[in-house]
Amino acid sequence: MRLEVIVPAERSRFILVHYHIFKNAGSTIESILEREFPERFATVHGRDSETVLDAADLLAFAGQHPKVSAISSHHLRYPKPVDRQCVFFDCCFLRHPLNRLQSCYNHFRRAGVDHPYAAWARTSTSREFIRHLVEEAPHQVSDVQVMQLSSGGAFTRPADEQDLDRATAVVRDMAVPGLVEMFDESLVAGEYFLRPAFPSLRMEYLPRNVSPFGSAAAEQSSEYWTSIWGADLYETLLRMNEFDLELAARTRQEIHRRLELIPKLPEKLMDFKARCARLALADISWQSGKRAATAAWA
Repeated sequence: MRLEVIVPAERSRFILVHYHIFKNAGSTIESILEREFPERFATVHGRDSETVLDAADLLAFAGQHPKVSAISSHHLRYPKPVDRQCVFFDCCFLRHPLNRLQSCYNHFRRAGVDHPYAAWARTSTSREFIRHLVEEAPHQVSDVQVMQLSSGGAFTRPADEQDLDRATAVVRDMAVPGLVEMFDESLVAGEYFLRPAFPSLRMEYLPRNVSPFGSAAAEQSSEYWTSIWGADLYETLLRMNEFDLELAARTRQEIHRRLELIPKLPEKLMDFKARCARLALADISWQSGKRAATAAWA
C-alpha cells in the first residue's frame, strides 16, 4: 500500500534583484521596477557610499520585508544568495568600459555633490579627469566591472584571467544579463525568460539620468577616444580594461545566444520598441499638461 505524505513546505517566493553598477543605466532599470512592482519595490543601501552588502544582508532584508518582490542596490555584491524559501532572479547591466568612464566624468561634472571626484571633474577636461583617476584611483578605472562581479568589488590587485572567468560565469548564470549597448535586446530577453516567474512583467522604459554623450558607434571608435583623451591615455585605458572589454564581448555573446532561443524575435523587438515609443509620447503629453497647469496658476 502506497503512503501519500504532504510535506508542510511553503511555496517559493520569487524576488527580482538588480545589482546596480554605477553609470550602467541603473536609474532606468529602477524606474521599470518601481512601476512594475508598486508597493513591492525597495532600494537597499548601506550607511555610506563605501558600504558593501552581500548575500547574507540580502537574505536578512528579504526575511524582514516579506511583501517585497523587487530590489535594487548600488552596494549589493555577488554571489547572489541561495535559499530554500526565496528564488532570486538577478539582473545586472554591464557596459563598454570606456563608454562607462566617460559617462562617469559627465556625471561628476554636472553633479552638485560634495565629492572629490565632482570637484576634479568640474575643474578638468575629460582627459585631465581620467588621467587623475589613473594616477590616484586605479580601482575606479581598471577592470571595474570584472572585479565587481568576481571579487565582491574589492580591489586588492589588478584583475587577471581567473577573475574574468569568474565574472563570465556570473554573467552566464544571471536571470537577466544586460549590456547598455544592447539595452532593448537585453530587456526583451529578460521579459521572455522571466515570464514563468513574473508573467505580467513588462520592461518598456523611459530613459532616466542619461548623460548627453553622442552616438554609440562614435563612442566606441578609436578615433573618438583619441580625439578627447589623446593616444597615450587611450592606450593606457585599453591595457587597464583588457578584461572588462572581453567581459562586455562575452556578455554580448550570451545575450545573442538567448535571443536566438526566442520565438518570433523580430515581432517581439518591434512590439517592445512600440511600447517604449507610446510611453515616451504619454510622458511628453503629461509634461505638456503639467507645464500648462503651472502657467495657468502663474
